[in-house]
Amino acid sequence: DIFLVTNMYKHKAKEKCIRKLKVYQPFLKCKNYLNQIQVKTFSYPFEIDKVEEYAMQQFTLLCKPRDLRVTELLKAASNGDFPLKPRFGGYSIDYPDVFFVNITKDIIFFIYDDRGCEVIALDFKRIRPLCEKYHNWVEEYRCS
Repeated sequence: DIFLVTNMYKHKAKEKCIRKLKVYQPFLKCKNYLNQIQVKTFSYPFEIDKVEEYAMQQFTLLCKPRDLRVTELLKAASNGDFPLKPRFGGYSIDYPDVFFVNITKDIIFFIYDDRGCEVIALDFKRIRPLCEKYHNWVEEYRCS
């Protein structure tokens, strides 16, 4: 099982101008899952001037990888800086952050843009094989 978690950052005053979030709908094989998405609003997590004018909405969906069009979802996560398709829609002030949280293995996978990704685990033993297999790709200080 995985949680697909999406953080969308928005300007509170312009909330009505935001298009519908399109992180889930195009990439779900079964549209019935759209009714299971949980939404919470949090304070804006980054330091900026007038931080009180911004918010972060977090969308979560519990599913299985087979329920998703994973390749297209990964491509969309990578296309944030480019006018390429597929891409996410509905964001207000910044491209949404999408996290794959594998609750079976306690691993989080996050593609931050076309330059790379982060793989995070509660226990380093879980990701050691990745570090060993892709040691040329990984920054050394992160795999020690």
